[in-house]
Amino acid sequence: MDERHLVNELMKAVAEEAREFAVRPHFPGLKKFAAFAYVAERFGYRYLGHAPGNAALNNPYFLFRRTPDARERATALMGADAAAPVGNALPGMRPGLGFTPIPAARPEVEVLYSQMVVDASGRYNPRVLSNILILPIVMAIFLIFPGYTVDNVLIAAGIWLAFFALYLVGLCVSRCRRAKHLARLTAAGVEWPPQVDA
Repeated sequence: MDERHLVNELMKAVAEEAREFAVRPHFPGLKKFAAFAYVAERFGYRYLGHAPGNAALNNPYFLFRRTPDARERATALMGADAAAPVGNALPGMRPGLGFTPIPAARPEVEVLYSQMVVDASGRYNPRVLSNILILPIVMAIFLIFPGYTVDNVLIAAGIWLAFFALYLVGLCVSRCRRAKHLARLTAAGVEWPPQVDA
């Protein structure tokens, strides 16, 4: 299960006192991953967005950086319940339900979710548009084999227009979601994206 993989990566970073670690979630949806980010923050690892160099991927790695008080946080959690990270009770999560936050943790998880949505909207970049603009060239190459008849060219043009329309709809949805979640982050007093020091 992916939840077990994420917890194992976190516990490995905690044990090694790693400065930062990057993980890639394999389950769909950012809400569960936001809950994982909440757990990581309880152990002293703050969510920083996409790892450098892979933000354009469909499923990028996400970066977590160690906070100065990480050792104290981890010690307090491990001392409170020795089986916490390995057993059923993750901090702020419902026992036995994996990354399902308790009501008290939900507001912080929602803020992390908004940060992730803003990050995800950044993946809708000019690379996607360039792929769509290259599509007519690819179609022209494939039209060499059946021949350039009016019907074939119209079908290819229709396919390209459909992809372009989907791109425009996706761009609008992405911008609307970004604006909504940026407003939520501003209301919560969170500056996002963070300024990452090298």
